[in-house]
Formats: sequence, C-alpha cells, structure tokens
Amino acid sequence: MNSTYALKNPCHPGAFVRRNIVEPRNLTVMAAAALIGVTRQALSDLLNEKTSLSAEMALRLEKAFGFKMESTMEMQKQFDIAKVRKRELARQSQIKVQAKAQERGRLRAFG
Repeated sequence: MNSTYALKNPCHPGAFVRRNIVEPRNLTVMAAAALIGVTRQALSDLLNEKTSLSAEMALRLEKAFGFKMESTMEMQKQFDIAKVRKRELARQSQIKVQAKAQERGRLRAFG
C-alpha cells in the first residue's frame, strides 16, 4: 500500500517566494522580476496567488535564487491537490444538505 502525506492547507508557492526570496532580500517586485527575466505583472500575479507557478517560472527562480525547481513545483502540486479536495468536500457537503432538505420535504408531504 502506497501512503503519502497530504497537507490540508499547503502554502501557495507565490507566498513562499514572497516570504523567502523577495522580502528577505528587500527586493521590489520590479527588481525581482528583472532578476528572473519576467514582467513585473507576471511575478506580482504569482506573489499575490493569482496564478499558479509554472515550470518555466520555477526554473527561473532556481537559476536566480537557488531554490530547487522540483521543490517549488511540488509545492504547487500540493496546493492544487488541496484546493481540488476542498472544493470536492464542499460539493459533497452541499449534496448532503440538499438530500436532507428533499427528504424533509417528502416527509412533510406524507406526514
């Protein structure tokens, strides 16, 4: 049996980059973007968790700051998995609520 540890609330890689690369080096978004060769908007979107980390961006971060591409991409994968699982749990919860409401309606109709 293959068991893996899954985080329920993993960090978005953009938050990691902001806290561990940009802020400790006192870089502006513009300066950090220039160092890795992307637009300010592209980096800003990542740092503000508006976009996912791409493999290209992960490689650029590795080359500029030494954080392994595999590690940051794993963060993205874990973040995506947790997001989908949360959405599915919410959907299942909604289905259960609807089923209970329908059952109560049927009981009242025959009661």
